[in-house]
Amino acid sequence: MDIQTPFHSHRAPSSFQRTEESQNISPHPNHDNDSEAQYFLDIARPPQPEKASTVIHQRHSRDSNGAFELGNHTSHHWWRPIALMVMWLLLGSSVGLGHHFAYQSLDQQPQTVFSQSWAHNLGSAAAFFVKTSFTLTILLALQEVLWFSFRRRDIKISLLDKLFTLSSNPFSFVPSAFANAPLATALAGFAWTIPISAILSPGSLVVGPMVTFNDSICVVPTFAASSPNISFYQMIPHGSGIQGPNTGIQKLASQIFSQGIILDLNSPCGTNCSFQHSFYGPALQCVNTSNPSYLTEQVASYLYYNATDLTTFNEDEDSLIELSITYRNNTKAEVQSDLDYVSILCTAYNATYELSVNYTNGSPKFSPSLTYHEQLQNLNMTEYVSPGNYPWHSNSATLVREVYDKHLNGTWAQSPTTQYSTPDTNIGNTILVGNTFNANSGAVSSLWFVNRDLLTGIPELLTNLTISTLAFSSESTSTSCSSSKETLVYYYNPNLLLIPYSIAFCLGLNSFLVGVFVLMQTGIRTGDIFSQILVTTRNPFLDEISRGHSLSSADADIMKDYKLRLGKLKRPHGENNDYSDGDDGREAEHAAFGLAEQVDSLR
Repeated sequence: MDIQTPFHSHRAPSSFQRTEESQNISPHPNHDNDSEAQYFLDIARPPQPEKASTVIHQRHSRDSNGAFELGNHTSHHWWRPIALMVMWLLLGSSVGLGHHFAYQSLDQQPQTVFSQSWAHNLGSAAAFFVKTSFTLTILLALQEVLWFSFRRRDIKISLLDKLFTLSSNPFSFVPSAFANAPLATALAGFAWTIPISAILSPGSLVVGPMVTFNDSICVVPTFAASSPNISFYQMIPHGSGIQGPNTGIQKLASQIFSQGIILDLNSPCGTNCSFQHSFYGPALQCVNTSNPSYLTEQVASYLYYNATDLTTFNEDEDSLIELSITYRNNTKAEVQSDLDYVSILCTAYNATYELSVNYTNGSPKFSPSLTYHEQLQNLNMTEYVSPGNYPWHSNSATLVREVYDKHLNGTWAQSPTTQYSTPDTNIGNTILVGNTFNANSGAVSSLWFVNRDLLTGIPELLTNLTISTLAFSSESTSTSCSSSKETLVYYYNPNLLLIPYSIAFCLGLNSFLVGVFVLMQTGIRTGDIFSQILVTTRNPFLDEISRGHSLSSADADIMKDYKLRLGKLKRPHGENNDYSDGDDGREAEHAAFGLAEQVDSLR
């Protein structure tokens, strides 16, 4: 029985005759398992007439043995990869631009106009589609460039394994891949880089607060001391004359002096707004003076604080409202070894208040600026008896007297015979000073110390009290108010979207141009598919070196050291010393992987 090899020729059988192959099939002489070969012989059946006709028709419709005639090897529809690359490139660009314009339309729009979750989901979907489109463009070009690279160099089979997996395995990027197929390796690197655009682009649209301002005219309370219907004082029961501040002023002063605050004022313009307001009111100004002559060593040993009212009352003449204060400047809760005393003189003035009020979430912040004018005089007898005829002066002086008489006047000293201090003043009820209790030989001692600089702290008491009266004022005025509203809006950063998309587009476009160039050079469309590998491995030499590894090439180390190139296979001469392998005697050639000496270069 004649053994058929890939290099022997035969006559084509008739459509309705049993072929020579089906009649005389015998095992390959190198088969290791004859029983397995016999099994395939036993199950071999001649083709049905209609099927045989089809096979013969296919063989005659192409070159002999179904191989391309390499002299004219342009494949059918070779331009399809170009069309697909154009399609994916245009689709990716269109979706990317749509993504940009959609986010741009949401920029600085309220978050309520479109669901934030849907904006994020649709943006992520668009980013995924753009990434996928440009990646597919690159992969289509990569498969053409990869097969083109196989024509140019002799490449080890082990490296071919890595080149075939460049798009799926990052560990395939080895130095030899860059050296033997630099263009294909670069395109594969592009494909791995593009997915970064899908990570950055969704973050280009975020939600944050936007503050908008609106100016309007609003009505604000003003200092009501000049109103004849307002009185900060109370009269002597069953008599004529001012007894002192009324209970409302006393309670208000006690509250704000102890906390060092200004009483909250209801906002006239919303929870977030601001306005400026100017009014005329009383104020204090304190200056440093020399220590008084009465401060002797004996007195200083136990004196902490002393305030003396220098205001005089004269029936015919006005007098200044002044207070002289001397205190030991202890800034810690301990007795100072040296007697460091400070003396100040506080005087009442008429002043202009430039008040700036800023509301944040309904909480006001007051920023007063005072311009001092003439000194505020004490009430004379006429004003004292009939304060209603002089409302502004009477009310302003009453506020000053509340600060002086109820909270500052008096003495704070330590008893000469005990360790206890005996304050005879209410300054300890203010935020200005404090006292602490220390254990000393089993006794509890109350010691004086200063919380704030009295030179500025005392004037702030009257300033805070004056501004706090606005909360109860029945007098009002109009001023310009600026209200702000905080709204959650979308913010779009086009750089985070357009830059990654532009880079991805450029990579895709360059890959497209390279792919088009390769296809124009070869005229062959390939692909990373099994049939492409099948038609390019029809080389008996490959059968020999792969023998024994039909299920896995994992242990075929010797085989992987061979260098192969894709080219026109050099076929051995037949019996007639020609390449005749078909019915009509035409030359039959085909491309396949082989050793350098086994193949000729393809164009």
